[in-house]
Amino acid sequence: MKNVVLPDWLGSGQDLFGTFQIMKGKKITRGFLETDSDFKFSETFNYPVVFEIKSANFGIEAYGLAFRIDRDIGSAQRAIEENIIAPKVCSSLRHDDFIEFFADVVEKDVDFVLYLNKTPKKFKNIKIFKLTEQQKIVFDERLAFAIAEVLDKRKA
Repeated sequence: MKNVVLPDWLGSGQDLFGTFQIMKGKKITRGFLETDSDFKFSETFNYPVVFEIKSANFGIEAYGLAFRIDRDIGSAQRAIEENIIAPKVCSSLRHDDFIEFFADVVEKDVDFVLYLNKTPKKFKNIKIFKLTEQQKIVFDERLAFAIAEVLDKRKA
């Protein structure tokens, strides 16, 4: 078990809001938030997502995104998904899409892992797409309120 990188935090959807508080004030140069839920963009593009996170002036932000493309598909199809489709999907995502995703994590009580200032081996070769300023997610009270608002609308 040499060189195994253990997560700093394990949680489930119900813990997400508390995790925002735990992250608050931490100094993160590079970390990762991985969920056990797929990010469903379409019927054919439906993959697990990993957020790359770091400390910023105003808190902890997700500034990058990676899709864990299924290794069971053929190499040609995987190359198309990773190099053509994934960048287009990433560029078309809006901030609200991420809020909806995190609302799903809470609603479905999805497990997630948080790695702070370390990179697990499984993330060393994933392709990270940088988020635009409008797409970036700040893990703070405003995000928690936005997620709660989505959840309230779904219940109504």
